Amino acid sequence: MKVISIVNNKGGVGKTTSSQNIAAALYRFAKQKVLLIDLDSQASLTKCFGIMDSFNKKNCGNFILGDTPFQDVVVSVAGVDVLPSSPLLNSMEDSMKSAAVFPFNLKIALEKIKDQYDYVIIDCPPTLSSLTRIALISCNYYYVPLQAEYLSYEGLRNFLFYTNELRQISPNTTLGGVFATRYNPNIKKKLSNDLVEATRKQLGDMFMKTYIRDNISLSEAQARGTDIFDYAPDSNGAVDYYSLTKEILNKQ
Repeated sequence: MKVISIVNNKGGVGKTTSSQNIAAALYRFAKQKVLLIDLDSQASLTKCFGIMDSFNKKNCGNFILGDTPFQDVVVSVAGVDVLPSSPLLNSMEDSMKSAAVFPFNLKIALEKIKDQYDYVIIDCPPTLSSLTRIALISCNYYYVPLQAEYLSYEGLRNFLFYTNELRQISPNTTLGGVFATRYNPNIKKKLSNDLVEATRKQLGDMFMKTYIRDNISLSEAQARGTDIFDYAPDSNGAVDYYSLTKEILNKQ
């Protein structure tokens, strides 16, 4: 079982969209058994799968804390399994942080189900919180969606410095790559193109060849509670996430 975190401490860069559609591509095209974990208390990923009643039920925090069996939390939808989130996850963060096993809480919890899945995809919160920390510690690879704008570029360096520090206690946690979102090099936006090129030079092979173009179908699919391949299989969004998932598979 391989564990991948989709992570960036900046919001609005495409973490949830990427988590959902990478997981969908792994299931649909690579025939992999996939578990998605919504580790953000805003529960955006949970909503994207139309799992609206999770707000009154158990969430992934209950599984991580060990007070609820996995089968009582997981929800199967559209070919993948989802450990949903809810605003209640916020109130559990202190308990996770004070646990004797912190920051290995999620890593230990996932050991119990390691034979059930080929891939686990974790949608992380847009902060350098305890939840983000346990996600990074638990994963084999982390991928960073980067919106091609100045503030995202400036924040990337600090974020990568933070994640490199974590390798002292989790040496197997590896940067899989950084990929541009809401970006199209054919549109002449000098600043965006310059930032992407600067990031490519800085990261080398760690900057993914695939970029995700801005595509309204991605938002529309989420509003319908489904992934881009089900909603608009011929769209730019579907083409781009299919290509990105292939690149991720080829890097491992």
